[in-house]
Amino acid sequence: MQITLSTEAPDLPKHKCLVLGIFSDEKPPRGICGFIDWRLNGMISREIKQGKITGDFMEKILIPFPRRIGTEMLFLFGLGKLSDTNYDRIYTAANHIARTVNTMLINNFSFDLPGTGRSDLTTAGTVEAMITGFFDFLSEDINKLSSMNSCIVTSPANVKEVSLGIKNFKTNVKDFGSVDISALQNCFA
Repeated sequence: MQITLSTEAPDLPKHKCLVLGIFSDEKPPRGICGFIDWRLNGMISREIKQGKITGDFMEKILIPFPRRIGTEMLFLFGLGKLSDTNYDRIYTAANHIARTVNTMLINNFSFDLPGTGRSDLTTAGTVEAMITGFFDFLSEDINKLSSMNSCIVTSPANVKEVSLGIKNFKTNVKDFGSVDISALQNCFA
């Protein structure tokens, strides 16, 4: 699995699949999901208001070819209440995100760090939990693991914490070099 980082505005890069966490108690959505909702002229908010998107834990919403943003697919993953968020829940969500992306036969996706700056979780801890969740699913099959490319979408202010989270993953998980972070070396220098 190769991991890259994007600090550009999340609507600009060409993503194959942009995965965003959505919380059931944030109406309208906030963070990167809120920004994308704004770029989509409130489409996500309207779907929430109509009860079509709840943000309940494990809810999966796929929006193909959304206009006005540079992604082929927007994948919203329900995380439940923000106040119930913990590292285990982030890990479980990441594991299911990797499973779902794999089922859709996608080997290139971008993801946000849900709840950054709005929960008690640290950005570094969220990064570590998410990468561990992805890794634990993908490591079941070496072909899946070796062909997956994922990109962390975050703000420039979070780069130091993202770096710490990746270092913690590399320290705490024996990936035997199967998680390639070489593309990030310039970001963390």
